[in-house]
Amino acid sequence: MIFNVSICYIDKNINLKYIIMKTKISILLSLFAFLVVLSTGCHRSNPDNKTTMNDLNIPDGFTFETTHEVPVTIKMPSTINFNDSYRSRFNIYTANPAEGGKLLLSGSFDNNNMFTGKIKVPVALSEIYVTTIVGDLTVQITTDTFKEDGVIINFGDDYGLNPPDTTEPGGKSIATEEAFTMHAPSTTRTGSNMVGNGDFETNDFGSIYFWSTPHPVDNRWYFTQYQGSMEWYDDGGDHVVRTPWTEPGNYYYGGVSQMIDANPGDVITLSADIKSVGSKNRLYSWIYLIPRTANGSILAYYNLTYYHPSSAWTTKTLVATMPSGTASCQVLVWTNDYTANAAVYVDNVVVTGPITDSDGDGVDDDLDDYPNDPSMAFNVYYPNENDWGTLAYEDLWPGEGDYDFNDLVLDYHFKSILNSSNQLVKYYMDYSTRAVGASLINGFGLMMGGDPTNIASVTGTQLTENYISLTSNGTENNQTNSVIFLFDNAFNTIGASGSQFINTKPDVAYVDPDTNQLVVTYSTPTSTDVTGTAPYNPFIVVDRDRGKEVHLAGEEPTDLADNALFGTWIDDSNPATGKWYQTANNLPWAIDLPVSFDYPVEQVEILNAYNHFREWAESGGSVYTDWYEDNTGYRVQENIYTPPASK
Repeated sequence: MIFNVSICYIDKNINLKYIIMKTKISILLSLFAFLVVLSTGCHRSNPDNKTTMNDLNIPDGFTFETTHEVPVTIKMPSTINFNDSYRSRFNIYTANPAEGGKLLLSGSFDNNNMFTGKIKVPVALSEIYVTTIVGDLTVQITTDTFKEDGVIINFGDDYGLNPPDTTEPGGKSIATEEAFTMHAPSTTRTGSNMVGNGDFETNDFGSIYFWSTPHPVDNRWYFTQYQGSMEWYDDGGDHVVRTPWTEPGNYYYGGVSQMIDANPGDVITLSADIKSVGSKNRLYSWIYLIPRTANGSILAYYNLTYYHPSSAWTTKTLVATMPSGTASCQVLVWTNDYTANAAVYVDNVVVTGPITDSDGDGVDDDLDDYPNDPSMAFNVYYPNENDWGTLAYEDLWPGEGDYDFNDLVLDYHFKSILNSSNQLVKYYMDYSTRAVGASLINGFGLMMGGDPTNIASVTGTQLTENYISLTSNGTENNQTNSVIFLFDNAFNTIGASGSQFINTKPDVAYVDPDTNQLVVTYSTPTSTDVTGTAPYNPFIVVDRDRGKEVHLAGEEPTDLADNALFGTWIDDSNPATGKWYQTANNLPWAIDLPVSFDYPVEQVEILNAYNHFREWAESGGSVYTDWYEDNTGYRVQENIYTPPASK
């Protein structure tokens, strides 16, 4: 019994890890069998008889992911002609950036007016915020709101190609179209706004009978007169135009119109602030861009509909590419009012275009992160523009660890650069080794999809142990995919502290981690559908044994992994079913967090540091998806390592 107790309290302080991993395999197996016999009484110290990781009932198929890839499709209006000369840009944020949302992804649209790709986000994130040149949307991304095709966002739903509605009550329609004559611009146009007097501060308005009646002067507003007229109005010190206040039994349709210069291929953007006063149930508003030929013939009716305008000012935006033959464009704000005691207000009409694209990559200078470099266009971040993620490992695979997930704790932040075709051209990975709760000398690498020869160079690596063989471009030799090592000895990245267990024991001196940077540059831009999404497939190599890799649960090994180790000890990997790096009870040896993770102290299982880890794991990740956050009741603080400066 005395011998039994001594075995119970052997731990990493006397380098059991080192002894085990260096002993011949026959002795290892004997020792393992012997320990299994003893495990009933003292597998690990558990004086309070608490639930352990081995007690958990983990559903098959759950790989302990705190993030997921969400397929996203963004559809743009057909009024815009996207091609190699015009790509534009979208941004996806964690929330409205005006309310603290952080940038996740930027990109461009293809020749079919679409973007189709994936974003990796925390499972706990329930919505994203998408911005484009035609408007912004908050989009729900919980798993019950999308199917296999993912989230589909259609910015063209409110767009149309019909002429202004002149339908009267009873169904009578007035159809009018008259030829235009081009005129010189008036002097009221100022600044970058292509319309004159867009803020309506100047009382300078003409009158025309129908919306299609010729305008005597370009860049001057004209009120239509057929069914009443809009009016210039002082709205509490701000001048606007509004529809007439309708009385019961009356109706109104009409608008305010202006002619501007335009040319074929110009991408023109029209925006206007609109609101309603009074009953809005039968109020309908449109904004129009109507390109015309030199003799005034109409080429198209590009419009955006705003049904039942809100009582709060709302900005509506219409974007269109001017077709062949365009010599001018009519800007029209149109309203139908079939209700009583109501009016529509309009302000701040802004028209911009054509775009300026200095490097010719199809992305406007104002939207291009690299406006003078045609090879680069967008910055993409993971976990987001500001925050860091954490990878946390156990290093005794295929044996059992102590599930404190602090043998290697690595914080990371990715900044990737895409070209205007959404291909990866370069990325920066900032990383910081925050803890090494081990005696083994472990390395760290990434496996990315794609031919390694697509990469031009890898810089910022720290390789000193001579067990990693590199090609001339810095990727690892003899690999089908691109395998990149950041370091081969974790201790070199954090420094010595007089202990093999760095920043995991409160009674051992704290070491302030360094921040390092890996830079990977591509010679052949590569689709992110091929490379995958950050942090890709990160793994450690245990104790300088190149074949002994530890990956996240469910992630495949590299070509140089020792396949003979799978299915030994307590590993239950099964390549045929896609199960990798999990036990028979589905426990992992590594986890990835979309935050800078506050990891457990030495030899405290993660479920005894985080109160809702068990519920999350046993639910297959469906409840307490934010179990790692510092929310009330989520943590057992004394079981979480706290740097001295934070205490």
